[in-house]
Amino acid sequence: MLCSSKHGSKGRRMKSLFSLLSTKNISVIAGLIMLALPTCFAHAASADRDKIVEGAKKEGQLVLYTGMETEEANIYTKEFTKKYPLIKTEIFRAAGEKVQARFLIEHRAGTHMADIFQTSIVQVYQLKNAGLLTRFVSEEAPAYPDGFKDPQGHWTAFYQIPYVIGYNTRQVAPKDIPTRYEDLLNPKWKGLISLETEEYQWFYNVLQIMGRDKGLDFMKKFAGQNLQMRKGHTLLAQLVAAGETAIATVVYSNRVERMKGSGAPIDWVRFKGPTITAINAISIPDKAPHPNAARLFVDFALSKEGQGLLRGQRRVPARPDVFPDPPSLTKGLNLYPAKPEGMIESYNETVARFDEIFNKTR
Repeated sequence: MLCSSKHGSKGRRMKSLFSLLSTKNISVIAGLIMLALPTCFAHAASADRDKIVEGAKKEGQLVLYTGMETEEANIYTKEFTKKYPLIKTEIFRAAGEKVQARFLIEHRAGTHMADIFQTSIVQVYQLKNAGLLTRFVSEEAPAYPDGFKDPQGHWTAFYQIPYVIGYNTRQVAPKDIPTRYEDLLNPKWKGLISLETEEYQWFYNVLQIMGRDKGLDFMKKFAGQNLQMRKGHTLLAQLVAAGETAIATVVYSNRVERMKGSGAPIDWVRFKGPTITAINAISIPDKAPHPNAARLFVDFALSKEGQGLLRGQRRVPARPDVFPDPPSLTKGLNLYPAKPEGMIESYNETVARFDEIFNKTR
């Protein structure tokens, strides 16, 4: 066929034949060639895939650096090993900042252990900026919309965390449920709203959505609501469920759903406008010792099968055609992926402004 170099003589005969044909016939044959090209590309992609699989088998190992819970990470490595039994897996699990710290210490020492770096987009993007991630565009990447993957191919969203308002269903009447951030300025909520002490991503992205001047004006008025500043989103949700606060400015919708399922008097707001969603991303370090195994793992994690595993863990898949459990976690929401670029570039300013407005008395 046309995509094979072994048929050079046939290609020359084709060229001679073209010179004898009319413009009309050339157009017809050119169209047939275009129809054949996808098959050629498919064969090339298949050959590349086979090469990666064979390379991964020879490497025989995969080391995952992750911010997921150990039980969750074990599920992924177990299913991955079922697909590729010749590849043994190891896991280093810690909070995102600690995963990044260990990675950087090893990098400076010239000891490269991680094949996969999977944690918050903030840490992933910082590694990208430092030139420590390799470019790999997964065969699954086309399924992910813009904002959920790096335009340069250094990372793809693994799962997402929608930032939603949580409220106590016994303290907030249906008619009083806040459906936009401005509703939180109602004087009746003064002293009854909580906010995480380091809610920098939310702060930065709200300013992007509202516009800087309008956003800062809102933040200053919001700070006047005598907010209860607490550390940790799990704690914020627990305080709402216990009735110690009526509203939490930012909680994770999947966590609220679990609490609802246990009978807690808590629910979350389905915004009509943009719902900020934080991203947990997956990437491959530039010095990964087992790069082929890493590519296979990224493809698996981003596939429908891999994303489907998140449902059982009550995570929210980043892939749009894989719905979370329950589907209402994303259905009908206008998801706004948190922008890591601007926030990281203006990180010190963002933290300073947030602390000036919300933490000045702490």
